[in-house]
Amino acid sequence: MKLVLTGGFLGSGKTTAIVHACQHLMAKGKSVAVITNDQGDQQVDSAYTKSLGINTREVSNGCFCCRFDELESHLRNLAEESIPEVVFAESVGSCTDLVATIAKPLRLFKPDINVVISVFADASLLTSLLEGRASFLEESVRYIYKKQLEEADIIILNKIDLLTESQRASAQSIIQNEYPGKTIIHQNSLKNEDVLAWIDLLDKFAFREDRDSLKVDYNVYGDGEARLAWLDKSIIIKSPLGNGGYIARHVIRSIFNSLKQQQFTIGHLKFFAQTDQWTNKISITTANTSADFKINEEDIKELRLLINARVQTDPATLEALIDGVIKSALMSEACTIITEKQSAFSPGFPIPTHRM
Repeated sequence: MKLVLTGGFLGSGKTTAIVHACQHLMAKGKSVAVITNDQGDQQVDSAYTKSLGINTREVSNGCFCCRFDELESHLRNLAEESIPEVVFAESVGSCTDLVATIAKPLRLFKPDINVVISVFADASLLTSLLEGRASFLEESVRYIYKKQLEEADIIILNKIDLLTESQRASAQSIIQNEYPGKTIIHQNSLKNEDVLAWIDLLDKFAFREDRDSLKVDYNVYGDGEARLAWLDKSIIIKSPLGNGGYIARHVIRSIFNSLKQQQFTIGHLKFFAQTDQWTNKISITTANTSADFKINEEDIKELRLLINARVQTDPATLEALIDGVIKSALMSEACTIITEKQSAFSPGFPIPTHRM
C-alpha cells in the first residue's frame, strides 16, 4: 500500500487535487481511499469525497499526529476490507512535524506501507511569504507554514495558473534556494495533465530511509495553531417560497464579505450544500477577492448547509459574526433556519502520540 500523506496550509488546494487524482486512478480500475483529517468533527471534505463515491474515512477532533492510533486503525481496516493500492491521507492545514510523528512511526509499526509526503502550497501566497511581502499572517502561523514545506518529499506549487511566466520562474528560484534538494512541481489541480504528472511522480517515489525529523519549537507551533479560530456549523434552510438556494448563496457571500470587512485573514471557508437532488461544495481562501460561485437556485424548499470556517481571530468573534449573518438572513427572508450542530474553538496544544 502506498500512503500519500498530503500536507499543506489551509486553502492550498489539497482536497481538489486528491479528488481529481482519485477519479483518475479509479477510472483506470485502481482501488483508492481517502482519509480526511480535521480539528473538528463536521468535515466538509468528508461529505464531499463521500458524495463522489470515493472510499472515505476520517480522523476528527485532532490532527493525525495527536490521533495516530485512529489513523493506524483506519489503515488496518482499509487493508482488511479493500486493500487499496493508494491511500491519500490529508492532514489538517495547521499541522506539521509529519515525518517524526507519522512517517517514522508507520515505518516501525507498518513497514509494508510506503509513505510519501506531498506538501501543497498556494504558489502566490508562498512566494509573497518567502519574499517577506505577506504581513497578514502572524509570525507563529508563518512558522507552521514554512515547517510544512521543510519536511516535504515533494513540494507542489499549486494554483500555478494564477501566476505569470516570470512569476513562476521567480517562485521556482526562491523555493529552490529556500528548500534545496526538494522535488518541486508546478500544478494547476484543475488540469488533467498536471494531476496525472503528480500521480506519475507518486508512483515512481521510493521510500526514503534518510528522512530527518524536523527541529520544531512546539511552543511556537502551539501558539500558531491557537491564533486560528475553527468554526463548524450545520444548518437546515427551509423556504416555503422555494428560494432556499438563493438564501444559501446570500449566507455564504455575507459571511465572506463580513470577514473581509473586518480584515480577518481567512485560512479557508468551505461550504457543502445538499438537497435531495444535488450537492455542491464551495471553497474560499484568503486569496479570493470576491465570493464568486454558482449554486442551484431552482425551487429549493429545503437545503442543508455545512460550514467550515478557519479564520485568524478568536472563536467567540467568529461565532458571533456568522450567527449575525444567519440572523440577518432570517429577518430579511421568509424562511426558517435550524442549527443542527455548532462548535467554535481554537485547536489545543499539539501532543503527538509518538515522536521519533
